[in-house]
Amino acid sequence: MDPKTQLTELAQGYRQSIVLLTACKLGIFAALGRDRRTANDLAAQRKLDPRALETTLLALAAEGILECHDQSFCIAPRYLEILLPDGDQTQSHIFNHNYNCLQRWCRLAEVLRTGQPVPEPADEPEEDSLRDFICGMADISRVASKEVLEKVDLSPFRKMLDLGGGPATAAIEFARQHPQLSCVVFDLPGAIAIAREEILRAGLTDRIETRIGDYYQDEFGQGFDLVYISNIIHSMAPADTDLIARKSQQALLPGGTVMIKEFFLEDDRTSPAAAAYFSINMLVATEGGKSYTLRETREIFRNAGFRDFRSIDLAADSRLLIARNAGTPTGS
Repeated sequence: MDPKTQLTELAQGYRQSIVLLTACKLGIFAALGRDRRTANDLAAQRKLDPRALETTLLALAAEGILECHDQSFCIAPRYLEILLPDGDQTQSHIFNHNYNCLQRWCRLAEVLRTGQPVPEPADEPEEDSLRDFICGMADISRVASKEVLEKVDLSPFRKMLDLGGGPATAAIEFARQHPQLSCVVFDLPGAIAIAREEILRAGLTDRIETRIGDYYQDEFGQGFDLVYISNIIHSMAPADTDLIARKSQQALLPGGTVMIKEFFLEDDRTSPAAAAYFSINMLVATEGGKSYTLRETREIFRNAGFRDFRSIDLAADSRLLIARNAGTPTGS
């Protein structure tokens, strides 16, 4: 691709993103469902302007996301299960979370001047924003957890701490696959409320328990032989990641295992590009979060008392860093 084309595509990339995410956020795909509807019918149902909605639907049809016949629209079959909230591959919640993120990204210039993250959007109820985020994590984790199960043998483990486990998706997937495994999901009250709904729906209340806590302030408990830390440390400054590593070491039995799933950067911190861009997401949303390199993460956990590191590549630019609790942290 020539430089002008590349830069033009980058400069105009917001157009497709805004149309897709806005349509999802306003419930347009959910309202279409598996049916065919006219713009006027949809506009009346969703209380939207008919002209504005038709223009947006036509843009989605131009991308092939919708099909348009005789002035009526439907979701193209290949996208149905992804866009519908009840689809078996749904990404609707994470798309809604991405819409919320978009509001912050548009204020990057402000962040560059102040060095401070952007507050939550004022017009977004906190409860709705939280549910979009937590359920969005479920959309992502559902696939990632199955990939972890394909690449890591969890049969030796008996008691797992899912740190910052959100909607308990990983704990549910792991427990389903391994009947010997019991799990504790540790997170803040809002996340735990959703986790309890999901655990009950999965019929695993006898093997997955929840624990409300703040991992900066509260202890994690003890006696675990596995601690799973998935997509957590990118929201933290290095000093906080060090704290989490040390608390995880204290929660583990001697010889226990920690697994850290993240969007790790290479040492040059420019690749993979997805992880470099994810650092922007942390810049606009957190005080000190970033995408970590595998090397610096390994060093933080080594100082906390972990050894025998190995990494496994996962899909979507993720990796799994696995290590063993070897005992006393460095400097203790």
